[in-house]
Amino acid sequence: MKKKIIQVFLISLIYLASTPVFSGVHSQDNKDALVDKLNLILSKQKEDQPGVSVLVKKNNEIIYQLSKGLANKDKNYPIRSHTGFRIGSISKPFTALAIMQLVEQKKVSLDDHITKYIQGLPTDWKDITIKHLLSHRVYISDDFFSDSNLNLANLSTNQDVIKFISSNKIKVKSQTFDKAIYCNSCYVLLAEVIAKVSGVSFSDYLSDNIFIPANMKNSYIVEKGVTIKPNDALNYAKTESFFGINQYTTGAMAQVSSIEDLDNFIVALKEGKIISQKSLNLMTKVHSDAGDDGTFGLGWIIGWGEQPFYSHGGSQDGYQTELFFHPKYDLEIIILTNGGDETYELQAKIMRAIITHYN
Repeated sequence: MKKKIIQVFLISLIYLASTPVFSGVHSQDNKDALVDKLNLILSKQKEDQPGVSVLVKKNNEIIYQLSKGLANKDKNYPIRSHTGFRIGSISKPFTALAIMQLVEQKKVSLDDHITKYIQGLPTDWKDITIKHLLSHRVYISDDFFSDSNLNLANLSTNQDVIKFISSNKIKVKSQTFDKAIYCNSCYVLLAEVIAKVSGVSFSDYLSDNIFIPANMKNSYIVEKGVTIKPNDALNYAKTESFFGINQYTTGAMAQVSSIEDLDNFIVALKEGKIISQKSLNLMTKVHSDAGDDGTFGLGWIIGWGEQPFYSHGGSQDGYQTELFFHPKYDLEIIILTNGGDETYELQAKIMRAIITHYN
């Protein structure tokens, strides 16, 4: 599974970024050496093929930025810094941030049970809390998003997921700290909580409370009735999951953003424009441990250490993406691709080059 590969790769980054030698040294020579490394890696990316958009910042300075390849092969649209990509599971931190905003407004509590907001769930769900969902501490015995259920996922909405869970009496249980299991359905349920509590659609809530405050002009949610915009990056590769289906579930995936937008998002997060620093600190501490599949905060994959990094990868057909931020060293990495395995290999090489460079 591509998702599994991304998560395992992140674990290697956790090790690298947590070692004592991760110094974050920054000088002009150091910067030039990294630029040379990344240019060499990206020299293999063809201009007339699906491609990649990359941004690296350190101490609020752009160290490297390059967009290369095509967003639309038929129309010969090149990828630019403002080109939107489906970001896959990088959508999850945005859902989690929306929940934390509602927590700050005292409209939701992390200890609230999900059955308070979503009616009709099986009785097994009565002990599942918002915090369980956010930190992947939920085991669902028959996940709607598993490969064997892709026919269910095609054309599905959040209500289809809830109906599937309810009508099939899907069994669920909360997990201990060290038994986390990555859960897409959990974030679909969280999106429904946001809509119910706020009184507006999930997409409208994110637009008004995250995208606009963070100056994310190219970001939107692909929900039912919405298609990806003509100038945004199209999907150009088959992967093991989700290929060939149109899925309209929100919360776990569905978001489109550009590297410009995600950079503005990190700036807004650092400046406290989305949630308070106290809430961000809570989100970016380790709340569960899934072993080889990572350590989870609330919406984020978290590194170890006194000041760990927080990040998330995304995978949906040809879209393979990465968002990484290390507060201690003020190091930001954004990579968006639309070429499946081929551009994912570039993504992995880019991440490895950057992290090892600052080690």
